[in-house]
Amino acid sequence: MATLTPSTLAWLLIGCALLSSLVTLVVVGLAVKFWLGPKLERHIDSRFEAGADRLTERFVAVLTGKSRDLIRDRARDLARLVGGRRARDEDEPPPE
Repeated sequence: MATLTPSTLAWLLIGCALLSSLVTLVVVGLAVKFWLGPKLERHIDSRFEAGADRLTERFVAVLTGKSRDLIRDRARDLARLVGGRRARDEDEPPPE
């Protein structure tokens, strides 16, 4: 029967640790490649699509003159017209 020397035991221990690490890396790599990777890619694609849609909506709103600031200014102008007050210039002091 063969006896195990301390150096042989150390090499076996290192070999088992390396083999265990290799198996773990292969399992994690396969999980990322076939499960987590496609899931993450779909999530990123949906976020890009949503962002592109929002950007397109804002761009169209600016091109058609329907941005928030323009709508707010037009609503104020309309309120001044309906309320009977004239629009004040920025340099004009407020009425007392």
